[in-house]
Parts: sequence; C-alpha cells; structure tokens
Amino acid sequence: MYLFWKRNTLGDVSVSAVGIRRFVRRYLTKPLDCDLISFPEGEECILIVLSYPKGQTPPGMETAEGRICRELEKLGFSVRISWVEVEKAPFDPLGELSSLARKPLAWALLGAVIAALFIVGFRPFFWILFWGAAFYFGTVFLLSEKGKRIAEKLKGIAGR
Repeated sequence: MYLFWKRNTLGDVSVSAVGIRRFVRRYLTKPLDCDLISFPEGEECILIVLSYPKGQTPPGMETAEGRICRELEKLGFSVRISWVEVEKAPFDPLGELSSLARKPLAWALLGAVIAALFIVGFRPFFWILFWGAAFYFGTVFLLSEKGKRIAEKLKGIAGR
C-alpha cells in the first residue's frame, strides 16, 4: 500500500508502507518489531509504531529509536515513534494446521510427496527427505546472524 506523503509542484509524492516498514526493521533486533507506518493528517511527520513483548523492556530500545530517526531524517522525513506493548499469543497448533490446510500449495506439496513415495520407493524417498532437510537447515543457518557473518568472512577471503 502506498501512503500519501506530500504534494509539490510536480504532483503528489507517495511512499510504500511495506518498503518503509522493511527499512525500519533493518534497524531493529528481536523481539522488537515495526507494526505500523502512517502519515497522520495535518502533521508533517511519519508515525512509526514499534512493539515489544508484554512484561519485557528489551535493551536497545533507545538505540534503535535513535538510529531509525537519524536514517529517516536523512531521507527527508520528520519522524515520530510510538512504542506499544503487545501480548504474545500462545502457539495454537490446531489453528496453524487449519490455516495450512486452506492453502492450495500445501495440498500440492502433499500430493507430490505421496506420488514420489510410490514412484521412487522408500529408500530413495528417505534420501530425498534427508537432502531436503540438510539444504533447509543449511539455508536457515546461512540466513541467521551468525551465518551472515560467516558468509561475509568467506566473501572477504574470496576477495569480493
């Protein structure tokens, strides 16, 4: 969704709410999150709503707020940040399963797995599962903070 920011002689200027939210999330550490971006009517600023879990006061809130303000002010925004305390919903396995059951891609993958089991047999099927799990967990690791640091070191060694 695009939000109207301001009007000038060339026309209206709108910005992507999703893009700004992604930009802000780059400066947040877990468990902090960016829940809302808006441009309040009648105010010349961007309102950012950041959240943290109920009952916690995570370290680095002030640091994150300062960094976000500095970076957005470099882009020409006047920034106002609000913090909200959110209650984390307990994990509901039945709710997750029912939402997964409504996705056609999940049914397609289940059908493909069953077909592969009958076509290739049990032994090759379990090797396929093993290598799929190995690549999945390898990707999850490389996308983590520690994995990103290792990838950066390898790029430095390679000269890139």
